[in-house]
Amino acid sequence: MVMIAWDSDTEWSPNAVRVAETREGRRRSVLAPALRHLYRIRRLRRLCRRLCERLEGGPMYSATWRDILKERHGVVVGRYSYGAILSPGVLPRGTVVGDYCSVGDQLIVRRRDHPTDRPVLHPFFYNSALGLLARDTIPQNEHNPLRIGHDVWIGDRVTVLSGCRTIGNGAVIAAGAVVTKDVPPYTIVAGVPARPIRKRLDDGTIRSLEASRWWEQDIAALIEAPPVEGLLG
Repeated sequence: MVMIAWDSDTEWSPNAVRVAETREGRRRSVLAPALRHLYRIRRLRRLCRRLCERLEGGPMYSATWRDILKERHGVVVGRYSYGAILSPGVLPRGTVVGDYCSVGDQLIVRRRDHPTDRPVLHPFFYNSALGLLARDTIPQNEHNPLRIGHDVWIGDRVTVLSGCRTIGNGAVIAAGAVVTKDVPPYTIVAGVPARPIRKRLDDGTIRSLEASRWWEQDIAALIEAPPVEGLLG
C-alpha cells in the first residue's frame, strides 16, 4: 500500500478530522424511525428530506435519507455521494450508486426504450401503468439496472440511456454527454454519443487505487491515514 506525500500547496484544515468525525457521528439521527414514517405522508416529503439533511450532517452524510431512497424508491446511493442522484425520481428503481460520487444537475437516466422493432411505438401498447394492459409487454426498469461505481463524476445535463448498464469506478462523464454504452473505469467520456477521450490515470495508479479499496473507509480515516498516493493532488 502506497502512502501519500502531501502536495505542499494542498493540505487538510487543522480541524478536518474533528469536523469529519462529528458529521459522521450524526449520519443517523435518533429520530430516524420518525423521519422514515413521516415520509409516507406525501405532502410532508420535502420537509422530511430537509430534516434528514439538517439533523444528519448534510446531504453527503445523511443515512436516513439513503434508507428512504432505498425503501421507498428502490435506489441505493453510497456514502458521501451527492447531487441529482439524491432527488427522488431521478434514478429508476434498481439503480445502485457507489460511494464518493459527484453528480451534476439535470441528470436523465433511462432504463428502457420504445420498442422500435414493433409496428407501433406508443406506450399504450407496452406500459401497464397507463391502465390498459394487464402487464407490461417490455422489460421493466428493474430488469436493466444501472450500476455506478465509486468516485464517479457525472457533469451537468448528462443523459444515460438503456444501452449503458455500468459506469466504472473513477469514471468521468462530461457535461452534456449522451451515454449509450458502458463506461470503463477511470475513463473520461464526452460527446453525443459519448466516446472515450482518455484514461484519467496510468495503469499502475489504477491498480493501486483498486487494491486499496479506499472508498470503503470513512473520510476521517482517509484524512488520518491516506492509503493511496496523490489523494489531494
